[in-house]
Amino acid sequence: MDIKNHDTDRRKPVMRKGFRISVFIAVSLGIILMVFRYFGFVSKTVYEESVSHLTEVFHQSDNMLRELANKNLTYLHMWGENLQNTFGENEIRNYIEKAQEDAGFLDFYFLSADGNYKMVTGETGFLGLQENIEEDIRQGNDVITNAAVPGKSQLLIFATPRAHGSYQGFEYDAIAIAYENDDIVDVLDISAFNGNAKSYVVHPDGRVVVDHSFESWGNTYNFLGVLREHSNMSEKEILELSEKFKAGHTDAMMVNLDGRNYYLVYEKSDIQDWMFLGLVKADIVNASMNSLQRSTIVLVGAVVLCIAAFLISLVIQKSRTNLKKKDTEILYRDELFQKLSMNVDDVFLMLDAKTYQADYVSPNAEKLLGVTVEQICKDVWTLGKLNPGEADDLEKNHLEGIQVHEQREWDFEYVHQKTGEKRWFHNVAMGSEVNGKKKYILVLSDRTSDRKMNQALSEAVRAAETANKAKSTFLSNMSHDIRTPMNAIIGFTTLAVSNIDDKERVRNYLGKILSSSNHLLSLINDILDMSRIESGKIHLEETEVSLSEVLHDLKTIISGQIHAKQLELYMDVMDVTNEDVYCDKTRLNQVLLNLLSNAIKFTPAGGTVSVRLREYPGTQRGCELYEIRVKDNGIGMSQKFVQKIFSPFERERTSTVSRTQGTGLGMAITKNIVDMMGGTIEVQTEQGKGTEFIIRLSLRIQPEHHRTEKIAELEGLKALVVDDDFNTCDSVTKMLVKVGMRSEWTLSGREAVLRARQSVEMADAFHAYIIDWRLPDMNGIEVTRQIRSLGDDTPIIILTAYDWSDIEAEARAAGVTAFCSKPMFMSDIRETLMAAIGQKQDRQEDSIFPKAGSDFRGRSILLVEDNELNSEIAVEILNEYGFLVDTAENGAEAVEKIKNSIPGNYDLVLMDVQMPVMNGYEATQQIRALDDPALAGITILAMTANAFDEDRKKALKCGMDGFLSKPIVIEELISALQDNLYE
Repeated sequence: MDIKNHDTDRRKPVMRKGFRISVFIAVSLGIILMVFRYFGFVSKTVYEESVSHLTEVFHQSDNMLRELANKNLTYLHMWGENLQNTFGENEIRNYIEKAQEDAGFLDFYFLSADGNYKMVTGETGFLGLQENIEEDIRQGNDVITNAAVPGKSQLLIFATPRAHGSYQGFEYDAIAIAYENDDIVDVLDISAFNGNAKSYVVHPDGRVVVDHSFESWGNTYNFLGVLREHSNMSEKEILELSEKFKAGHTDAMMVNLDGRNYYLVYEKSDIQDWMFLGLVKADIVNASMNSLQRSTIVLVGAVVLCIAAFLISLVIQKSRTNLKKKDTEILYRDELFQKLSMNVDDVFLMLDAKTYQADYVSPNAEKLLGVTVEQICKDVWTLGKLNPGEADDLEKNHLEGIQVHEQREWDFEYVHQKTGEKRWFHNVAMGSEVNGKKKYILVLSDRTSDRKMNQALSEAVRAAETANKAKSTFLSNMSHDIRTPMNAIIGFTTLAVSNIDDKERVRNYLGKILSSSNHLLSLINDILDMSRIESGKIHLEETEVSLSEVLHDLKTIISGQIHAKQLELYMDVMDVTNEDVYCDKTRLNQVLLNLLSNAIKFTPAGGTVSVRLREYPGTQRGCELYEIRVKDNGIGMSQKFVQKIFSPFERERTSTVSRTQGTGLGMAITKNIVDMMGGTIEVQTEQGKGTEFIIRLSLRIQPEHHRTEKIAELEGLKALVVDDDFNTCDSVTKMLVKVGMRSEWTLSGREAVLRARQSVEMADAFHAYIIDWRLPDMNGIEVTRQIRSLGDDTPIIILTAYDWSDIEAEARAAGVTAFCSKPMFMSDIRETLMAAIGQKQDRQEDSIFPKAGSDFRGRSILLVEDNELNSEIAVEILNEYGFLVDTAENGAEAVEKIKNSIPGNYDLVLMDVQMPVMNGYEATQQIRALDDPALAGITILAMTANAFDEDRKKALKCGMDGFLSKPIVIEELISALQDNLYE
């Protein structure tokens, strides 16, 4: 029993030991099996990865070959088209040499379908082509093939039949270029594997197109022959491979050449039936595999660590593969990002959130910002210095506090550090976290082009809005300027009708209507002068101007407004000895009307508006300085508004002004005209007290009208001036002295009566009294009565700024000799005094119709006018000068009357342009086309409301002899008729 137990006990350790050995053997076998399976797995993986990598590499080379073929065929097509249009041999030679220099090919051939060639140098020969190309050439197909030329290495030929013809007597069916095999190999050279990879381009039957074989093999003409000579493949395997070539398969395999293993990768090329092959030694590709094998042997020897080593090796291998893939992906992404960043207007930066150190800066930073990547990496605050006007820590202030996944945007203006150009950027900052570290991603987007485009669009919109507003304000302003003289015309026309039996008064009203009408006509002419309006230029036209007439006409025009607003108007002159000058009367009137209209507009009822003209010595010879002051006691202006009063469209925004209509253009126009006239304008104002504008103009005087002679009948005689305004007294006194009189003055009516009494008592009587109508203590009529009561019959002249027609009868009854209107000029006082002492005849009535220099009686005119009123006016005017006038209502009627007339029936035709049935242009052309030259050559003058320059040119072009614009200016009409009838 004990023995059995002992044996049993002895067998238990043996059994455990055997079990352990079995387990050890099983584990060892398992480990060995696992190692071998792992080794096989690794080998397979390496093989697959290697094949994949090789396939990609050689595929890129195939793409380069395809690009090379496409590029050269494209060149050939382009050169062929150009050669078809090039004829001179020298020109062809120069063209081909230039093409060879640009493309880098070896030779250029004019090629026949049978393989004969001729070069541009005249050299001829036969290309030993690898295949018959005659059929392809005949069918118009491009050809790429090998060729052999004696004395030269193997060539690759690119040919196209698109160009054919004759060169130096050689009939060619195609043009071709050749590259040496080495040149093609250089293009296909594979830098991977340190240049140990070899490549071929072959036909499916193995014929080599491009040879890049090992030097020990020599020139290779058939790749399948190389396999038969240098590999251990059977003929069956080689034929199977050839079939795969013919089927266009893409695959890889391991072959043994000269005792060494090679990876063979083949791929169908897009060019003809070619196959692209690649050969790389297996040990070069599997260098990493050999290292793994050694590691595996060590692992097998170290049984204890085999599992750990196995896992470590597996992890290492997998990590290495993944890293390789990731490195490749990173490389691709980096290359893609580099290319993209160089072609966009965005700078990308990644900054450390703590140190603000730049981890990455896109390479286009220097192009967009003018600072190098190195400068930014060294000191990121360089970006803040791109705008010297900002603080150095600007970027930091924008980045501070940005959280992960948070985004912040702002705009910034940079100065390009190399060009100095200002550029606008839109910056976007984003918070991010990379490997547990907080980062800032900063994108600087150049928006300069967008900014400039938006600015240009804004300016265009602003210009359009300004133009539209300018049109509206221009029409509004013209409405204001036109209504001012129209008001005078309508008012005085009404007065003339109501006083139709008073010839003198009607004549006075009609004269004022004519003055206002002329001013209105000048405004309309300016409106119609589109060339001035479109160009924004106003040309001054200097003419002879009487300042006396200007101010008197001005008073006539605004008198209606003054009366309507119940204002007082004062006009006076001081020290004006040269009242006849040269200037642009229309522009001067426009300036003064603008100022007076504003004064009237902004002065409440009961206020006063005054105009004072004063002459000062001029600084230039033949010129005098004239100062015009327009003053009112109206609402005035703030000093703030005065700073911009001469800017267009500006009006003071107050409760009072806002109720007053206006465009805000008047003062801008006034300032512009004064500047053009070489003068100055200034304003003095105070809110609630009024405004005074002071204009100073240097004007040329008319020396021929400067009369300084004295009045002999009045020389040495005494005169008394009575006016409550000191300046008027002083001015009139000086003018009386200039005509030779002794003058005294007083500001009071009562004192005037007292002085008159004293002069009579002292036998030193006054020989003329000039008395203002409105005096503060008694009016001028009462002063006249009291002086007449003394028995004094001295001429008494009433001086007034108002219309004296309402008081004339009373004044005459009181003893008034004559009236004189303010402002009083030297010409006014001379004329009034001469009339008062009876030394001047009554003023001859001015004829409404100016005198003609010729006798028009018996002359016949055909007037062509469709408007009945216009026709009536023209007929009446022409009848006044003795013309016989026949009328026609349209061009067709005019043509018929001329056609049916006898030469001499009509001396001249006045032709309107815009008419029904037939216009004036067409009528003129038909008259000029009449068979009778005497009738066809009749003088035709256009008389139309179309007053543009292009209308004038069109009238002359269609055959008219002259051009007159409406409304009819009688002087111009008579002058034109006289010039054309008596030339």
